[in-house]
Amino acid sequence: MKKIISLVLVLIMVLSLAACGAKPTAKFVISDGVNDAVLYEFEAEIGEGKTAGAIIEEYLTENGIDYTLYDGDMLASIGELEQDSENWTVYWACYYNSEYATVGLWGYEPAEGDLIEVKFEESTW
Repeated sequence: MKKIISLVLVLIMVLSLAACGAKPTAKFVISDGVNDAVLYEFEAEIGEGKTAGAIIEEYLTENGIDYTLYDGDMLASIGELEQDSENWTVYWACYYNSEYATVGLWGYEPAEGDLIEVKFEESTW
């Protein structure tokens, strides 16, 4: 009987620890691709309904980093780096898992282990 009780207690402890496991996260990198410099790098908790744009906005706000949006859901500036919203000679580009994004930051919900990169780039057009 003592073995059964011990086994049940161990099982309860293991299940309790598993329930307290780490929350899923994604890695975010904001860089100046023109000058090849990483500006900010962080991991953030992700979850259903949390877009990459909302997570980045939260990070920038919490860290007192100035930013502006263009057309409500595109980054226009971060710190001193501002895209050229008229001629698009420099702009903020997004990459998900090293692939150029086809969906904007506010339309993308990161998955566990994703790499979200926002790079200030020069136009090649």
